[in-house]
Amino acid sequence: MSGTCRTPMPAAVQQLVDGLLTALRQALPDNLVGLYLRGSLATGGFVPETSDVDLFAVTERPMTGAEYEALQRVHGEVESWPNPHARRLEIAYVDRQALRHFLPGRRHPTLGQGEKLAWTEHRSNWILERWTLREHGVAIYGPEPRTLIDPISAAAVREAVHARLPDWAVWANAQDETELAAPRASSAYWVETMCRALYTLDCGALCPKATAVQWARVWLPEPWRSTVARSQQWRTDRTPDAAVVQEALRFVKWATRLAMGDASSVPGQLGSET
Repeated sequence: MSGTCRTPMPAAVQQLVDGLLTALRQALPDNLVGLYLRGSLATGGFVPETSDVDLFAVTERPMTGAEYEALQRVHGEVESWPNPHARRLEIAYVDRQALRHFLPGRRHPTLGQGEKLAWTEHRSNWILERWTLREHGVAIYGPEPRTLIDPISAAAVREAVHARLPDWAVWANAQDETELAAPRASSAYWVETMCRALYTLDCGALCPKATAVQWARVWLPEPWRSTVARSQQWRTDRTPDAAVVQEALRFVKWATRLAMGDASSVPGQLGSET
């Protein structure tokens, strides 16, 4: 493995990754270029109880039908492994040419947490995934990710965040705050995601959620600064709590309006070009 994990990799995660790599090299013997850590395992802040195991696989060429079927079998087997992280695996398979520079509308074999492998259209959030992979990805197998991806500008990163935020706004406004009783940990995830979006618009770069939370606790106005502080007590709490959900949804609505409209209440250069 080359590169450095900013969060020590738990033994169970190491076992999962090692087992998956062995299976992929068998399923794609002449097509697998590399397997990489992304997400919190690469950037920091991995929480064994709640975090996804985020991976990125690069192939030499687009996948054939037979190769895709082999991958489906691999992931069907992985799902049955007695590993606490086996059902929290997220991975995308992108060929070398498509990885080099993001083009919208392309579909790639992708596995989300708790889902089945499927050909999925990669939208603008995959610009952010490429940035993270290029700047912080850890090679489990294969060349350094920086050699596979063209540089991504701060403007492109900000644009990708702006493109994603309307989906969050629609989602938050569609929730019935009087009935939705998600775990407190889910509310923490929503709050931290909005903090990272605002930080990215301000700085033009992605960061670990912990860094974004620290930034938000300095720069955001009340009452949101206190909401962010309280969210850190919810991170591993699976207790359903309608009041916490309501508070978190109000923050999501405020953050998306701020990011898509008037940014005057946040110091710094929110949404500026560099």
